[in-house]
Amino acid sequence: MARNAFNETGYSGESRSTEKEVHESKLKGFVDYIKLEHTVFDIPFIVAGSFIAAGKYPGTRIIILVILAGTLARATGMSINRLLGRKYDVINPRKRKWGLVTGSLSMTSAITFTVITAALFELCTFLLNRFVLILSPIVLALFIIDPMLKRVTRWRHFFMGLTIGVGVMAGYLAVIPHFPSSPEIYILVVTTATWIGGFDMVYTIPDVDYDRENNLKTVMTAYGVKKGMIISDITHAFTLLFFTLLIFYISSYLYVAELILIYFLIIYQHYVLDPDDPSTVRVSFLNSNSFIGISFLCVLILTQYVPLLAL
Repeated sequence: MARNAFNETGYSGESRSTEKEVHESKLKGFVDYIKLEHTVFDIPFIVAGSFIAAGKYPGTRIIILVILAGTLARATGMSINRLLGRKYDVINPRKRKWGLVTGSLSMTSAITFTVITAALFELCTFLLNRFVLILSPIVLALFIIDPMLKRVTRWRHFFMGLTIGVGVMAGYLAVIPHFPSSPEIYILVVTTATWIGGFDMVYTIPDVDYDRENNLKTVMTAYGVKKGMIISDITHAFTLLFFTLLIFYISSYLYVAELILIYFLIIYQHYVLDPDDPSTVRVSFLNSNSFIGISFLCVLILTQYVPLLAL
C-alpha cells in the first residue's frame, strides 16, 4: 500500500512537472513569436513622451497603462506581421525555426493571440482617456499596413519607423489629450522614426537574396548592400541631427553627455557592421541600439529632477 501511494505521488509529481514545462514552453514560444525583447527599442521613447507631457512623473497608473498599451500594440503588430508573412517565412532558411513555420504554434493560436492582444490594447487606451481611445484604431491600422508594404515600396523601413514613432505621440497624449503646440514631441517622433528606419535597413541584410527572389522590396534589394548601407548611414546622420536639436528643449549637461553616448553608439554600430558576417548584424541591430532608448529615458527623467545641471 505504501509503495502504491509512493508511486501515485511520484507519478502525480512527474505529471505536474511535465505540465509546468509545457506551459513554460508555450509562454517562451509566444515571447519569441512577438520578439518581446525588441520592446527595448520603442517602450522607453513612448514613456519619454509621457514624461515630456507631464514635465514630471506622470503617475504610476499612467506609466503602467502606457507600457502595457505599447507592448500590446507591438505584440499585435508583430503577430500580424508573422501571419501575413508566413507563406514567405516557410521558405526562408533564416526563419525555419519560427513557431508558425515549424508548427509548434498553430495559425488558430496565432490568430486568437492577435485578437486578444488587440482587445487588451483597446482596453488600455479606454482606461487612459477618450482621445487616445478614438485614435487607437489608427495605431492598429499602421501595424496592419506595415508588413503589406514589403510588396509595394523599398522605403517601407521609414513607414515602420514612423509606426513606432507614433507611439511617442501616444505616450504624450496619454497624459495630455490634445496634440502639442511645442515642436519637441514632433522632433522626438521623427528622431525615433529615422533611427528605427535606419537600423531596419541593416536588419534586412541577411535576407537580401531571399527578398530579391520573392520580390520583397527593401533598400538593400533595390540598391545593393553597399549603397544600402550608405543610405542607412545618411538616415542615421539625420537621426543624430534630430537628437541634437532636442538640446534646445532638454537643456542640461546630462543631455550633452547622453548625446555623446548616442553619437558613439550609432557610429559604432555602423563601424562594426560587416555585411558578410551575420553576427555583426546582430551586434549592430540589437546590442548597440538597445542602450539608446533606455539611456535617453533615464537622462530625460534625471533632467526633470536635477535642475542644477541645466545649461
